[in-house]
Amino acid sequence: MRWKWNPVYKMEKMTSSRSARMSVIVFGMNLILTITALIMLYTIMHETGYTGEIPYQSFIQLYRMIAFFEFTLILLIVPALTSGAVSGERERQTLDLLLSTKMNCWDIIVGKLGASFRTVLIVILSGFPILSLVFIYGGVSEFDLVFLFVYYVITALFSGSLGIMLSALFKKTSTSTAVSYVVLLLLTAGTGAATYLFYRISYTRFIEISDPSFYPTAGKSIYFLLVNPAISFYYFMNGQTGSGREFYEFLARMGVYEKNFILENWVMIGIGIQFVLSVIFICVAVRTIDPMKKKYSVLL
Repeated sequence: MRWKWNPVYKMEKMTSSRSARMSVIVFGMNLILTITALIMLYTIMHETGYTGEIPYQSFIQLYRMIAFFEFTLILLIVPALTSGAVSGERERQTLDLLLSTKMNCWDIIVGKLGASFRTVLIVILSGFPILSLVFIYGGVSEFDLVFLFVYYVITALFSGSLGIMLSALFKKTSTSTAVSYVVLLLLTAGTGAATYLFYRISYTRFIEISDPSFYPTAGKSIYFLLVNPAISFYYFMNGQTGSGREFYEFLARMGVYEKNFILENWVMIGIGIQFVLSVIFICVAVRTIDPMKKKYSVLL
């Protein structure tokens, strides 16, 4: 049986290949990563010239910094690529034409998401040669890079499906893009702020009652952070390049927590939650544009 490409994906791939946007994104990201890596390498070599010792830990810090930087770029770039996927068709008045073809709504949404995902994969893979600088003196294995790539893919799927859902819910691309970034801000900084607020409330109570047996803690609210992709990535990177205690030291700032199943498997649970939410976002997007099953009104 001959493999048949998704028509929407094929069309979007041809359109993006003729556009200079992807080239600019790839060039700009790698330029920033290269400059950052060269500055750090110069600093390491300069320090080696004075001390006569090679600071191996500095190469691990280089890997961490570039990995965090690329992770941040994924969170910022992907919503911009997907938040106009459906709303852009509405603005060009071509969405009804797509719906009138033999393609179903799944083909349209998955094709749009797949085309944006292809761009993100190119961006991710293009930055890996710079990340491989850490192999000069070791400290990170090839499997660590593979796991990092998988984590990037899950993060891109999560933020991309969020963007395409909001693109289906809102009529204007500017609105869906703005809401995408607001939602990501709430999931990252918002969940962290909410957890810290619960801790401050508990700490205020600790001051008022002056009971030595009472410990201020954020309680179960720390599990809000499971939907925070940045916290899970922080835990993931500590497992690769740290002792693994850094995450528990972070939690210790919001109370005393004993190890349990969720804390010990935080990264896998966080990835699982992101994947489930991604599937839900895609289903909502499909249901929104489906003229036969539409239950969600298009906003603004």
